[in-house]
Amino acid sequence: MVEYQRVILADSVRNSVFAKALQQVIVPGCTVLDIGSGTGFLAFLAKKMGAERCILIERDPEYVRLSQEIGKKNNMRGCTFVTGHSTDVREAIAADVIVSETLGNFAYEENIIETLRDARRFLKPGGIMLPQGITQCIAPVTGKQFFEEVTSWDRIGQKLDFSPAREQSINNVYVRAIAPRDLHDFPRSVRIWDTVDLCAAKNESVRRGEVEWIFEDSATIFGFSLFWECVLVPGITISTSPVSPPTHWQQIYLPVRSPLRMGAGETLHLSVTSDSRLAIKINVEWTYERRGKDGKILDRQTLDMRRG
Repeated sequence: MVEYQRVILADSVRNSVFAKALQQVIVPGCTVLDIGSGTGFLAFLAKKMGAERCILIERDPEYVRLSQEIGKKNNMRGCTFVTGHSTDVREAIAADVIVSETLGNFAYEENIIETLRDARRFLKPGGIMLPQGITQCIAPVTGKQFFEEVTSWDRIGQKLDFSPAREQSINNVYVRAIAPRDLHDFPRSVRIWDTVDLCAAKNESVRRGEVEWIFEDSATIFGFSLFWECVLVPGITISTSPVSPPTHWQQIYLPVRSPLRMGAGETLHLSVTSDSRLAIKINVEWTYERRGKDGKILDRQTLDMRRG
């Protein structure tokens, strides 16, 4: 388990951006709530910046014990450690600042939407929550290596049919390093399929979005790449865009059932639905349509992680 935390804390881009955001909102004597605190890094930064009290909520008991040891080693006083998921916490907490680094490669899979929606009950009037918003982007993939990897079942040989296994593989999402050269007409092809205001009182954990591309020239599409930008506080962001400074997060690859050979003037329409409710954790469903110049649907496929 500690290896996962090591990877996160080795991410100097992440660490410096969150530190910069905290520096803007921490005032001497404030109370900070760190949700999903892990090793306690963000709470301990807040203490060093002048917070009087820090409350660390972490559901993994091993991380809680480790963060207590790290806090003791660094002479951190005024820290309260709570074991459990924040949505189950019933203690009275009144925080000036709530921070939660519960972002994943897909952004939502650590239930950040539902967690921060619930966390509003811990925030003092006029308090500050970070992060504050997420923008989800998507672009068509022309790099065939991702599709070939996922569909390697087609090349097993030995006169064996592995199509049931192939079907499961294409109904899944993949964390991959996807470069601008792997994307169609980047950055013009980038579309926004979802935005979330994490400070809003009513955010739904089931998200839906639709985008489309009209192709000026022919191209073969092997899937879609998702990446996000997160606003921590106004003016301070972190992103998994392929042209942003690299972090421990990577891009998401959504496969297609078969390569889409788009002709000039044709349209590719895509709808994405994600469900990151706590009871689900994460599910993604995507439907794509290839449409001719006359708008007629030439191909339509739906892929769903529940079948993967």
